[in-house]
Amino acid sequence: MSHIKAVVKSILNGMQVAEGIICGIGLMVTTLLIFAQVINRYLLHFEIMWFSDLALYVFIFFMLIAGAVTTWRQGHVAVDFLRNRIVNGRPVTAAMYSLFLQAVSIAALCTILPPAYRFMRRAMKYPEYGTLVRWFNTSWLQITLCIALLLVLVHLLAITGRDITELTKRLRNSSTK
Repeated sequence: MSHIKAVVKSILNGMQVAEGIICGIGLMVTTLLIFAQVINRYLLHFEIMWFSDLALYVFIFFMLIAGAVTTWRQGHVAVDFLRNRIVNGRPVTAAMYSLFLQAVSIAALCTILPPAYRFMRRAMKYPEYGTLVRWFNTSWLQITLCIALLLVLVHLLAITGRDITELTKRLRNSSTK
């Protein structure tokens, strides 16, 4: 059992590293493309229109993956003020509140994933290319959306499993006292 746990942990860590690398590279490429566009437009007075389009495509791609990174690091859009007011000083209540939010998030993702999957399959079957960057297959952005949502789901499931284990330990400890 501990061997399987180690393998799963290794896979999740590898996913996190890969996601971070993709986001880092995406941020650098987007920044370089926008910088090159500004230099071309304002210093050289020679605008290359597809720099802006390509920067936008790369930005969208890495921001979709950044959603998965943010979920893994638990820095997502939760309203911490409300959570702090409800669970302040009550660790078991905090854990149950966190599990509730994770369950709602998982349910929402399970609702969104089927249409995203159909959207991805359509994008794979009928590729669409950019108007200014004619060689760039914009269908990859639609495919990335589905993959990013799947990554978010995997991360939420891993976090939920970890939190259930911690809650179980807390409940056992509080019942023995």
